Amino acid sequence: MTTFLEGVGAIGVACTLVMLVPAVALVLVARKARLTVALLYVMGAALLTWARAAGHWDVELSGGAVPLAAALAAGVFVIAYFAKGPLSLSATGAGAVAGALAGWLWRPCVGPELGEILNNTDTEAARTLGLMLVYMAGALLPALLLAVLPHALPATKRFLDRLPVVAVGGVVGAAYAITLATGHYDDLVGELYRIATNA
Repeated sequence: MTTFLEGVGAIGVACTLVMLVPAVALVLVARKARLTVALLYVMGAALLTWARAAGHWDVELSGGAVPLAAALAAGVFVIAYFAKGPLSLSATGAGAVAGALAGWLWRPCVGPELGEILNNTDTEAARTLGLMLVYMAGALLPALLLAVLPHALPATKRFLDRLPVVAVGGVVGAAYAITLATGHYDDLVGELYRIATNA
């Protein structure tokens, strides 16, 4: 519970926004598969963040990885938009890949619980992976709640399905991909990290 609450507390921290904003935007775009995309995003983000900490993934965002990351960022938004339903391969793939991309690019900067998880990944693999999933569920709670909203309050589905709302998600997705493609993403992450650690 403490891990989840620390994740929720991280929502307001600047460096968490680089992971949360694309998640919310992707949920807005994925009209027919919001919940699937959100859940798989959380799982993908948790797995890649954990894998980086455990030393299983050490690919840096440089060289050929930059256009690959930009293409993935753009592609997941397009695929999520055209997903035919919650159980479609495109919905699960878009959510998982988008989350993994976020976990790859994220620079953790908050909390003793997260610090403990990251420091113990090599000695307590299963436990820390589970805790990372719990933490991510807290940190990405706004995206999860937005995905659940049409199921809890069916009247909101019509609003969320409107083209202007979907377009907002698409614009954020495009900005995300462009920032990656132009090499400015690292600068943005670095600035947010600086703001968070100096707050």
